[in-house]
Amino acid sequence: MYKTIEQIHQEYDGQWVFLINCTEGEHHSIAGGEVVLSSERRDKVLREMNQFWTHDSRTYILYAGKYPEGVSVLL
Repeated sequence: MYKTIEQIHQEYDGQWVFLINCTEGEHHSIAGGEVVLSSERRDKVLREMNQFWTHDSRTYILYAGKYPEGVSVLL
């Protein structure tokens, strides 16, 4: 089921989330998508996301919520 980024941040607060069939919003940002994986453990999402990754779908991984202390983000 499609969810907006706002819905995802509310529902999956404190979890890593992998989305498929993402849509683009203003300024080329991700507006939402279908949540197929979520976990408090990033390594679990990264390990399992390959089963959903296709060339036909725009995919995205994000952390929903405030980043935990000690976590760095590279853009």
